[in-house]
Amino acid sequence: MIKIDGEVIETSCPPNRADSLRTVTVWLPETEESMDFTFSLEAFQKSGIKTGDKILIQIDKRFDVDTFTQSLFKSA
Repeated sequence: MIKIDGEVIETSCPPNRADSLRTVTVWLPETEESMDFTFSLEAFQKSGIKTGDKILIQIDKRFDVDTFTQSLFKSA
C-alpha cells in the first residue's frame, strides 16, 4: 500500500464537459509533481473538495503472485 499526502491547488471545469465534469489538481510535495483527477459533477459536489484542502491518496495494489511467476517463466 502506498500513501501520499497532497494539497488541492486548483479546481476547474474541463472546457468541453463543463456541464458534467470537474477537474481537481493536487500538489504532491513528496514527488514535487501535480496530479489531475476528474470527477463527475455530482461526485465533486458531494465531496465538498475545495482549493487548499489537504488530502491523503492511498493506492492499494494487489496481484496474483502465482500468475505473475508463471508469466515470468514463460517469457524467459
